[in-house]
Amino acid sequence: MHNIKYLLKLFERYLTKKILDKKRSKNILDINKVKSILFFRDDDKIGDMTVSTLLFREIKKKYPNIDIVVVCGTNSKEIIKYNKNVDQIYEIGNNFFTDILIFIKLRRQKITLGIDFYTFNLRFRHLLMLRLISSEILIGFHKNSYNIYDLSIDVDFFSTHISKKYEYLLKVLKIETPDLKYDIVLSPKEKNQAVEFVNKCNAKYRIILNPFAASKHRSFDFTKLKRLVKILEDKADCCLFVLCPVRSKKKMKFLETEKTVLVSFKSVLEVAALIKYSSAVITPDTSIVHIASAFQKKTVALYLDYSYSDEKINVIWGANNPNAIQLSVDTKKMNCENDVNRIPTTDIIVALRKLLSI
Repeated sequence: MHNIKYLLKLFERYLTKKILDKKRSKNILDINKVKSILFFRDDDKIGDMTVSTLLFREIKKKYPNIDIVVVCGTNSKEIIKYNKNVDQIYEIGNNFFTDILIFIKLRRQKITLGIDFYTFNLRFRHLLMLRLISSEILIGFHKNSYNIYDLSIDVDFFSTHISKKYEYLLKVLKIETPDLKYDIVLSPKEKNQAVEFVNKCNAKYRIILNPFAASKHRSFDFTKLKRLVKILEDKADCCLFVLCPVRSKKKMKFLETEKTVLVSFKSVLEVAALIKYSSAVITPDTSIVHIASAFQKKTVALYLDYSYSDEKINVIWGANNPNAIQLSVDTKKMNCENDVNRIPTTDIIVALRKLLSI
């Protein structure tokens, strides 16, 4: 069965490429003739979009007359909702036929330059999007085997921070020595809500604790979480704001005390505002790491052990933040499972004390 599925995937990839990946006359990029740049960020990843904000700002700084257009998903759209460097935002991913209409609309805009960040083999939907929008010039990463791209950037970025990849892209656009900080713009509503929330805490420190990430091995289990909360309550003059999905709130009620509050927000910008007005952040999730980096917030960032992997996730998606301390699982030294719960709780406390001078 596994072999059949694999063969069907190969056939789908072959057919998709055969139908949609048509040869085009390779256009040469002349940045001085570019009127609009479309960023394909349809992966809907919050962290990726946060990092991408440096591109929008640096391009607008040098080329204020270029229109910045972004195609993205519902969640990542929140990050750029108030960003003045972005001229147009198109939200896709909710309905295939609605998306097609958006692609046709963008085609009529006659986009000068498209920049596609998708690094894997292209699926039908993605290639159809590129084909329908049909920007005059299309740049991709590691796409030499595809005909639809005019320029493929094939530099190995698998052991350098993601911001370096974007710095290279900016050099292609004739932008030297860019500022690599991220931007997250908050509305007065989110700011006021966060200030009102944290002001209920009379302690010296307001610490955001995000226990969850995209996988089980990157998330805290309840035993680890309970122990960490107990130590922080006992050892630090702090209030703890534990980020908690609504679906998990009943299960996590055991954590609530006078010092510890479970926080469930509808919007990622509400979380970002809370981070902005906090003293420090503890998180195994890279999207929260990047949001904290946008505000240069003191952060303890937790990662798996990637020493055995060619793709250094802890480096690529590390904290672009001088106020962050990164801790990783050391499977070789500890002879343990590759799980963030194996990072000693004492190491987390020591890192936090160093950041806050507790």
